[in-house]
Amino acid sequence: MQQKLKALWLTETIHLIETESGRFADQDINRQVRVEQISLTDRIVMRATMLSKQNGLYSAQKILLRSVKFSFVLLLLLSVFLGSSLALGALSQNPINLYWALFSLLGVHLITLSIWLSSFFFFANFGGSLLIHVWLWLAKKLSQKKTVQQLIPAFVELFGSRVRWLIGFVLNLFWTVILSSALLVLVVLFSTRHYSFEWQTTLLSSDTIINLTRYLGYLPSLLGFDIPKDDVIKLSEHALNAGEVRSSWAIWLLGVFIIYGLVVRFLCMVFCGVNWLISCRQIKLNISHPDYQILANQLQPLLINIEDADKFGNNDHQWHLPTHSIEDGTGAFLVAIDVQESWHHPESVSFLGFLNTREQRSKILDYLQLTPAKKLLIAIDTDRSPDRGLLNFINQLINKSQQSRIWFINQGKQYHNWQLLSLQLAKPDWLSEDL
Repeated sequence: MQQKLKALWLTETIHLIETESGRFADQDINRQVRVEQISLTDRIVMRATMLSKQNGLYSAQKILLRSVKFSFVLLLLLSVFLGSSLALGALSQNPINLYWALFSLLGVHLITLSIWLSSFFFFANFGGSLLIHVWLWLAKKLSQKKTVQQLIPAFVELFGSRVRWLIGFVLNLFWTVILSSALLVLVVLFSTRHYSFEWQTTLLSSDTIINLTRYLGYLPSLLGFDIPKDDVIKLSEHALNAGEVRSSWAIWLLGVFIIYGLVVRFLCMVFCGVNWLISCRQIKLNISHPDYQILANQLQPLLINIEDADKFGNNDHQWHLPTHSIEDGTGAFLVAIDVQESWHHPESVSFLGFLNTREQRSKILDYLQLTPAKKLLIAIDTDRSPDRGLLNFINQLINKSQQSRIWFINQGKQYHNWQLLSLQLAKPDWLSEDL
């Protein structure tokens, strides 16, 4: 499967999960997406891919696709075995009852072909095959995590009725392999053993058998598979041992089997495969969906106004462009989290500001997303408890700089709890080292 389709599949899966269970914690991921100079659709897909890697859905998709490929190979091997068994069963008796052998070779094929064609037309809105319902049911029964469980419904939602082309291709591919292996065994057996042929009937006359033989052999005869002569057909009510008779019936049987069996399945396989490839190129994300429209407003290109830029000590006014990656981070800065604004920071360092409100934190994260720091020292008031929200914000800051350290500006009430976290500590002098 193409990488683009995999990404769209993950996007649809994330959409289904968020529709049922609510939005993921995506603020930092959205911030990373907003700095990219790409289209809205690509930003939505990029967000979904990053969320998928974060919650394990990306690896689950890989495992699922690997399992599908493995099972596909096993089914192909099983198809070879079934085809060989089909041919051996049809030629298990000698002399061979022609029409019974023909029914043995083509009966199951024609029945399953009729079922597939019926489901293809009457169940188009459900994937074009009854098998898709069995697939979904098994997926829901076997999947334990809700995120993984949504992969297959999201696949069907994304591709819609196009899934019938995929199902049709796979089914007809298996039958093409089955009939090809059966044909190979038939040719080998006819080439290495003597078989006599006969037809038997209680209700039909010999003229009816002659006409039936002609009708079935007409299309194969156009490709060079000769039809037995009328006198040969009449006399074959009882098995004949003449070499020419045996050869003519074997050629007729092979021709009918190839045209009404193998060729039919092969053409169906090619038809479905071509339509599947064409339809895959037409798959696009429906960004007009209300959920995506809401998301679009939150993924607008990242901007920092000039006042904030001046405050952070940078005179470049092009703040809508991503100017650096983390590897190219420049500058050494100090920030203070939940510290009283009356606190006096060291004058010898570049101080980006106090991060005590949601707005202040959002602005500094936006700024560091655009211009990552080479060194970032984070001042902490240890009177403040190290709760989950604060630690998550510290991790976001750390991820936006090449090197980060923590500076405890005091030994407050929660100092011992902060020490238990095994953080990398430093003092303001660290910012001026090796710059």
